[in-house]
Amino acid sequence: MNKLFQPVQVGSLTLKNSIVFAPTSVGREGLDFYEKIAKGGASLIILPDISVIPSMLGAPSLGSLQYADYFRKVVEICHRYDCKVSVQLFHPEYDVDYIGSLYRQRGKISSDEVHRLLAENMMGYADTLTTEQADAIVEKFAAAARNAREVGVDMIQIHGDRLIGSFSSALFNHRTDRYAPHTAFAEAVVKAVRAAVPEMPLDYKLTIRTEEPKLGRGGALISEVPEFVEVLEAAGVDAFHVAIANHSNIRDTIPAANHPLLQGEGCFTHLGRAVLTMARKPVCIVGKLQHTDAMEALLEEGFAMVGMSRQLVADPEWPNKVQSGQTDSIRYCVYCNSKCVASIMSGQPVSCILWDNANETKEVNA
Repeated sequence: MNKLFQPVQVGSLTLKNSIVFAPTSVGREGLDFYEKIAKGGASLIILPDISVIPSMLGAPSLGSLQYADYFRKVVEICHRYDCKVSVQLFHPEYDVDYIGSLYRQRGKISSDEVHRLLAENMMGYADTLTTEQADAIVEKFAAAARNAREVGVDMIQIHGDRLIGSFSSALFNHRTDRYAPHTAFAEAVVKAVRAAVPEMPLDYKLTIRTEEPKLGRGGALISEVPEFVEVLEAAGVDAFHVAIANHSNIRDTIPAANHPLLQGEGCFTHLGRAVLTMARKPVCIVGKLQHTDAMEALLEEGFAMVGMSRQLVADPEWPNKVQSGQTDSIRYCVYCNSKCVASIMSGQPVSCILWDNANETKEVNA
């Protein structure tokens, strides 16, 4: 534990330790669960998928200040425990108005047809936007960043997937204008956000895809990582959060224990190293991390932060238990993806099969 509980500097922000609750959907509001994570000792919670336009499903967004009270409440709760809050800003990778109209016709259109049309729209959306429309979306990121500052969050993370991931990938970006280079749209967004909130720490979730094996579709190819890192650092990012590219099967982006390719603790480390070797800014690594020896080794290697999602869902007290030497009482995630991923897919409050076991143990010991 030489490095795990040492402070980390990200731009102007000091985190009390290296432990990050990676972006994780925890249900409609999640206030109670965010408090568990903050109270459990994590230094940073990244609120996931905060849209820069109104959400099609009514989720909290920062395209306006409509949900300001919600975000302020999250910040107030987390700050009680010296846990900082970041918001992950994104724009959908499809035409929200069009897809919304399809969902409103679900009684007339089958679910399979809606999903087919969604996939079709997603494939061409980045190409069909005019330059002026793309410029307008860049400005929406800047406006959302100003709203994020207004509600008091500590940091902003730009989600390098979703629409940005489409612009970043040759599989989706066939443009011939100034957004044709794979780094161009991401660079424009980072510059706009940096100009809008120059004093705020700015993180970038750099999502990476690989050809051999073929994993991910949106996001940067691993061979493109050096260019992305150089461009984004020059544009103003203060840190990188590395993960596999989305636009793909959730079984790859949230790999279970039996995933044929992404096995074992630190399963995304090869992606993180591709960034670490080039970056001058702090890098956060994720990927089935759950044991202190593995994390300490990564921190010694040069990573600044370790991100956990399912492990902290399984046991939000993991940081406090580790720091106090109570590792024998940690509930270790088994990466079954049974309840946690099911809740993500359904939009229900986050859950875990280990919670049931813990409750049964409490009842037996009562």
